[in-house]
Amino acid sequence: MKKIFMIALTITILIGGSLYFKNQSSYSEYASMRDDKTISGKLITIDNNPKDITTENENPGKDEPPEDATLDDERTPEDIALDKRLDEQRKENERTYREKGIKGSSIRPTIEIPSLSIEDIIGIYKTVDAYMRENPDRFPEPADDGTRGSTDDPRIQNILYAEEKSGIIAGFENENLVAWEVKKLDGEYTILLLGRKSAGDGWKVLSEGDVYQLRKVISDGN
Repeated sequence: MKKIFMIALTITILIGGSLYFKNQSSYSEYASMRDDKTISGKLITIDNNPKDITTENENPGKDEPPEDATLDDERTPEDIALDKRLDEQRKENERTYREKGIKGSSIRPTIEIPSLSIEDIIGIYKTVDAYMRENPDRFPEPADDGTRGSTDDPRIQNILYAEEKSGIIAGFENENLVAWEVKKLDGEYTILLLGRKSAGDGWKVLSEGDVYQLRKVISDGN
């Protein structure tokens, strides 16, 4: 029995010693690699930045704008402020016309606006009505007088009634030009640019769009 115990003890000592020296050898090898700056750098890279792995916080395209981002290079701060005032005024007019049948404006023109006769206004409404009926996919039917009328946008007025005119309004007299705004089915307002050859003639829609689109049309004639 004692002999068997001694054999088992000897085997245990041999195995333990072998494992100890193996671990010491592995640690020495690792320590040597760690002390080598070149190898150490590779170890850190492998440990902390594994290949083919993307963390939740990584954004490879963080320096690029989103695909749907747009740069608005047309509107100045003054344009933005005026657009806001016009939007508020239109909503107020919709409410007061619905409740009292009246409309008004707190935005005053900065240029002399030609006066319109009753006959002029009737002719303009007939032309606007016809244009809206021709485009039923964009305009409501029947038309609502609370959501249409002469525009209060001074930017359009200043273009139409300037001394020198260009593009599609070149050659028109002031009294033969007018801008009428209309609310579309999508809730946005658009401006109809109307003109006639002379007093007494019928009005025609020369162009349509917002102030930025009409500025381009008037400036280049397209």
